[in-house]
Amino acid sequence: MNSSSNTKTLLFWLSLVFLGILLWKLVSANGDRARGDEPSYSEFIAKVDAGDIKEVVFYLSPNSYEVQGEYARPANRKFHLTVPKEAAPTLMGQLREKGVPIKVTGIRSGDWVPILLNAAPLILLVGFCLFLMRQMQSRGRAALGRLGTTRSGIGYDLHRLEEGRPLIVGGIELPFHKGPVGHSDGDVLAHAVCDALLGAAGLGDIGTHFPDSDPKWKGANSLLFLEHAKKLLEEKKLAIEHVDAVVILEKPKLGPHFPKMREALAKSLGVPVEKIHLKAKTNEGVDAVGRGEAIAAHAVATLVSR
Repeated sequence: MNSSSNTKTLLFWLSLVFLGILLWKLVSANGDRARGDEPSYSEFIAKVDAGDIKEVVFYLSPNSYEVQGEYARPANRKFHLTVPKEAAPTLMGQLREKGVPIKVTGIRSGDWVPILLNAAPLILLVGFCLFLMRQMQSRGRAALGRLGTTRSGIGYDLHRLEEGRPLIVGGIELPFHKGPVGHSDGDVLAHAVCDALLGAAGLGDIGTHFPDSDPKWKGANSLLFLEHAKKLLEEKKLAIEHVDAVVILEKPKLGPHFPKMREALAKSLGVPVEKIHLKAKTNEGVDAVGRGEAIAAHAVATLVSR
């Protein structure tokens, strides 16, 4: 359990303890009040005249006095009553004539206990709620921050098809009588994915890193481009979240070869196969792709900060 969880747990139990003490005090106070006498004003005057009052405390209120005290007879028996403010001076005079100790106060000292007990749990609970709100806000900001560092890029590639050349798509050579014309192996799928990754990372495009004017890349396996792109992403502390691509080709059918293509692409990028998704479309006989003269691919890559 982390320190944040420990703090929240401590505040929670402290709140419960204070609430328990508050309830106990209130119940105790009500019990003490119920055990004490509550004589009428005339009954109390009769007790004063009989000398049955031991001591009295007058608690000042806006329009009245709350009178509390203890009987001389019966011993250890408490009483309380409320008298009008205008009657208090006369009553005090009678009590003094009988030699009864009198104390007048504006606030009962005992009242601070329930006040504090009432306030403390509320303060703790409010603080606890504020703490939770701050935690939620900070987590929300962190989540937004993570969302803010998500990047997406698109890639596209197209190559003419020519008789007698190998047809390589997604790092896999397919049995077909035509293949792409290109400086490297002409793998449109790998090129589109590479462009999408570089674009998402803000690292230019495939032509910037692997120019067709450089003889080093003549006939190169395009999976090497993906491995290089992966290293560039790692340097920028970016991770591949998902790659979605579609290959557009009239013939041959690509679906049966997708599992091997996904494995090859995933291995070059160092990600699980589940993060690579492939689709195939025809161009319904339209334009060069539809006439079987070219092959094209589109890709979208999503990156996240590490």
